[in-house]
Amino acid sequence: MNMDSVIDCPALHSRSDGYPFGNRVPRTVRMVKTVTADPMPVLGYSYIKGAVPTAVISQTFPAWTNKHGAVSAVMPDGQKLGLKCGEFEVASWHDEIPQKFIYLSGPMTGLPDLNFPAFHAMAKRLRAVGHAVVNPAELDHPTKEWSECLRRDIVALVACHSVATLAGWEHSKGARLEVLIADRLGMEVGSALDLLSVATVARMSS
Repeated sequence: MNMDSVIDCPALHSRSDGYPFGNRVPRTVRMVKTVTADPMPVLGYSYIKGAVPTAVISQTFPAWTNKHGAVSAVMPDGQKLGLKCGEFEVASWHDEIPQKFIYLSGPMTGLPDLNFPAFHAMAKRLRAVGHAVVNPAELDHPTKEWSECLRRDIVALVACHSVATLAGWEHSKGARLEVLIADRLGMEVGSALDLLSVATVARMSS
């Protein structure tokens, strides 16, 4: 999904006294739960034209916000999916430069603690130098089945701008697939350590 799109929503023009976001307006939202449009009594989903809107956990969507602060995720086909508190987090605001998210890819299967400590440590280091990071070790996976986890991770990956690899990624079947998908989608792919090195050089030069 192209996250560069801007939704001209009512909250950009006027806000009620009970508006919950202060002087800011959500630009994009990231799902913390999977949400599907509610069926209407008797009618079911017949009131919906096209696919039933569904926002999967970890996906990021453009946001539409009314003057009272009610937020909807805008689907790729333009449909709006109303969201409740606790179902999403604000990923970016209209008054800030949109962040370009980096997806961490690396080996998990067969390693102690699924290599989560290495994922968490690198995510912390990258965030400390200003990067926005999607860490698959932080995602809420529905099961422990490898294929189901990979499905959830790929959904998160394709919403990102680039992929940063951890040591040993080339020996991981899942990480190799993630890198291949990123490459075919024209995403930037590089070493997470190289990103840190670039950030260090930039700080030394400033």
